[in-house]
Amino acid sequence: MSDTMIQDQAGVSAPAPGLPELDLCVSGEIADTIIASGLTDRPVGDLVETVMSRLVAAGVPLARMLVGFRILHPLFDGMTISWTDESGVEVEYFQSLSEDNPDFTLSPFYWMLKEGQPELRLRLDRDTTVDRFPLLQRLRGEGFTGYLARVVSFGDKPMKVGTTDGLAISWSTKAQEGFSARDLSIMQQILAPLSLALRVLIKDQIAKNALNAFHGPLVGERILSGTIKRGDGERLTAALWYSDLRNSTGLADALSVEGFLELLNVYFDCAAGAVIEEGGQVLDIVGDAILAFFPVERSGDEAAATAALNAAVKAQERLAAAKVRACACAKEITFGVGVHFGDVVFGNAGTRERLKFGVIGRAVNEVARTQDMSKLLGQPIVATDEVVRRARADAGLRLNDMGLHDLRGIPAAKRLWALRHSTGAALANGR
Repeated sequence: MSDTMIQDQAGVSAPAPGLPELDLCVSGEIADTIIASGLTDRPVGDLVETVMSRLVAAGVPLARMLVGFRILHPLFDGMTISWTDESGVEVEYFQSLSEDNPDFTLSPFYWMLKEGQPELRLRLDRDTTVDRFPLLQRLRGEGFTGYLARVVSFGDKPMKVGTTDGLAISWSTKAQEGFSARDLSIMQQILAPLSLALRVLIKDQIAKNALNAFHGPLVGERILSGTIKRGDGERLTAALWYSDLRNSTGLADALSVEGFLELLNVYFDCAAGAVIEEGGQVLDIVGDAILAFFPVERSGDEAAATAALNAAVKAQERLAAAKVRACACAKEITFGVGVHFGDVVFGNAGTRERLKFGVIGRAVNEVARTQDMSKLLGQPIVATDEVVRRARADAGLRLNDMGLHDLRGIPAAKRLWALRHSTGAALANGR
């Protein structure tokens, strides 16, 4: 290949000799800025924006920068943060960074990982190597002239395809002369502090992604803020939401493991997806039951109650839409939803070795029993009087008064309401 590879024994490109003292001060000041930014809790995009603006102000003719890394996330394999002098910072997530994805395998980063090359430096307007990579061909067509890419490992071992412990970064310019020795030296000198700051922020982002995916953002925020000891918690007022899949045992027996898991995921997309869409928090998924809540601390009683009831309607509408699309799993799915309003204890409980952050209290039992009544009353959605009378009067909710009912294990009878929905949703539940 016609690019130049210059490395010292540590695998890091050496700065150009004889760099003026002024330029050493410039790169040192940028490095200090990077370290200061890395010590804050600002988004990683802010760090990239700060670094690029400082580099451009120092005379480095940058027009594009991209940093990419793999993340631990149930929906995405990787994430890139790009900067251009025209659009600023943009963040993009990728579902697949595997060898089955040609967008990845035809990228310069993939070649560098496969060949064990930590650096790739090219003149885009001259080097024939550019023809191997669609991305570089596109950059050349847009007037870019110089390209510098680095792969940085977060450890002693070189990065490989599929590993998460590292990042790849590239800089591009449209300057007629490409990158000068001064430009390269400044970028190379800030690479170590920039990679360190990015590593901290990336690890933090991965931790947040994992906590949010498995515990929800409300619980994730509290865990990261230090609410992690047994007995830590608080009392909250919330609209509570509980759904349960009908005939789950029969479905599990009748379907293959893969088929039953596919059905469960369709059900969760309908039910839990509606909760998330309305701003609620999915607290727990136990088997095929979903416990969620809409805390009032941020929105108030009326907004929380209305959102919880709307989520119940939307959950049934999502199921109806899935059946209209002739989703094979959806035709076997029916579920009931109970909605309630009350106080809960929100915090950590368990053994010293195994803790669970969740909600407990009478209101949790009441919402579960309310959902049980949806089956007995033959109604897909049943809500208590506590949540209905707090909802907005103009919310357009269609309610039927079902009278007073005794709930199993609850001392006082409760007035229950059936929440009516569209014809499509009614058909989705076989009514």
